[in-house]
Amino acid sequence: MEDTDSDREIFGPLLDITDESLLQLAARIASDLLKSPSSGGKLVTRIAGSYNIAYIVESESIRLVIRVPCTGWGSGMTPTAAQAMESQIATMRLIRDKTSMPVPEIHAFDTTANNEIGAPYLCMSFLPGKPVSQVWFDNSGTLPPEELRLRILTSVSQAMAHLSCLVFDTMGAIMEDESGAIVVGPLYDCDEQEHGSINFTSSGPFSSTSAFLKDKYVTARQENVWGKAKAKVMEAIIACRPIFDSPPGFVLCPPDFDSQNVLVDDQGTVTGFIDWDFAQTMPRSLGYARYPGWITRDWDPLMYGWPHMPDSEDSPETLQRYRAHYNAELGKALKWQGDWKLTENSHITEAIWIAMLHPMNRMEICRKFVQVALGDGIKALDVLYDIGTDEYGEEDWYTLRTNLKRLIG
Repeated sequence: MEDTDSDREIFGPLLDITDESLLQLAARIASDLLKSPSSGGKLVTRIAGSYNIAYIVESESIRLVIRVPCTGWGSGMTPTAAQAMESQIATMRLIRDKTSMPVPEIHAFDTTANNEIGAPYLCMSFLPGKPVSQVWFDNSGTLPPEELRLRILTSVSQAMAHLSCLVFDTMGAIMEDESGAIVVGPLYDCDEQEHGSINFTSSGPFSSTSAFLKDKYVTARQENVWGKAKAKVMEAIIACRPIFDSPPGFVLCPPDFDSQNVLVDDQGTVTGFIDWDFAQTMPRSLGYARYPGWITRDWDPLMYGWPHMPDSEDSPETLQRYRAHYNAELGKALKWQGDWKLTENSHITEAIWIAMLHPMNRMEICRKFVQVALGDGIKALDVLYDIGTDEYGEEDWYTLRTNLKRLIG
């Protein structure tokens, strides 16, 4: 792949890691740790993501993935960045050890630069398959597109059900203590600096979701009509949804449960879940029993391109149909027990969560809730304007709050 200025800002000298050094690292891991012949290796490809560069290295007997984090140079090489990487590894190893969910096997890692490539790395097994994002709108496969999609959703639901056995008392990131026991520590996040580099931060752990949201939910300044409208609608929405702490306990879910991070074969069977950066325990209503992100896009309107992009977006009616299918399939996989009861409305819960934690998405999500609550006969922007100018009547507010409560449940 060709480097861009933005790649250089984020990854710096990591883009200059040589093929020779990568092959040396892969050869050592294959020989010393995997007891596999390591001659004749080659670099198959290099993929730069948001926070990692992934190298696929192949020898005569094995294919490996070496991921190099963007924090592996300059001021990014902090103890917090190293701990976040160790947490990701602990999470993936726990899932492989306790469930049958397909995630890569961790072969080796180094949080320092004292190795062949001069940078922190994570070496793991290569998983076959294509990302769902590549096949969802591809009509060239052997199966009819609709059958393939339904098979994918069924397989994903069955795989996610495996996470039901992992329950925690605290909200945070998975870690291994000195004895190797699993504990929940601080959760990790990142900030992009002015010059483009990434800085990792930590907070918590948190004993409740309410404590987490008290720390993370920032109400926007009410500088204008729309700011006032957002604040008032969010207040009404949150008043309808006081259940993030109920039922108690925390569970796991892929941190970015979207189509680019789920691999499938030609028959729609899941072959792997990848990209576990920033994995953490989550409230049950946002955990493994929620819908995959690619079938909830209509509830995050800022990120939703339909109807303008019909070749890469599904209509709201189609997404609702896929949610009904997924809900039923997950129910079967969980034997209609436990957190399955949270699945049906999890797209609504997810939208509220996004609105609380991502101010940029908040206005459009508020508009979505107002529109759905009041029906197609009204213009949501007009309602928001009236709310922001304090011209929304008391009876109108009563109707909106009643319908929001009915919608949110």
